[in-house]
Amino acid sequence: AGVPAAWAAAGAGLRHAAEAATAAQRLPDRPWHDVRRLDVDVLLWRLRAQGDLAAFVERVIGPLLAHDASARPALLPTLESYLARGGRKAETARELHLNRQTLYDRLGRIARLLGTDLEDPEAVLSLGLALRARRYAG
Repeated sequence: AGVPAAWAAAGAGLRHAAEAATAAQRLPDRPWHDVRRLDVDVLLWRLRAQGDLAAFVERVIGPLLAHDASARPALLPTLESYLARGGRKAETARELHLNRQTLYDRLGRIARLLGTDLEDPEAVLSLGLALRARRYAG
């Protein structure tokens, strides 16, 4: 949680570390998590009890979740990989073992399903947050 500047700050650091440890339980298994890199996950974990988090996930990626529940190929892994690689299509295609045209087709279907532009930074931020929030909204 970092080195506190004073004893008074130690309590806040420990509380943050405890919240981060609880939030990390919903993350993919790893040998360890750096608490300094979990701020967004801690924030989402705190918001989970307010009910708005589930509504946010449904609003942003609900159509994609519904599609994947009833159709193939599942498009959610494509979106997750695309966002994890910062929108780099060539890397995403390699990671998913797809040719680029197949990836472009899937990204087009995702954009149409969600009614969004995958090149828009605000949309990408919302999608990334919704994908992460899904771990806590459920």
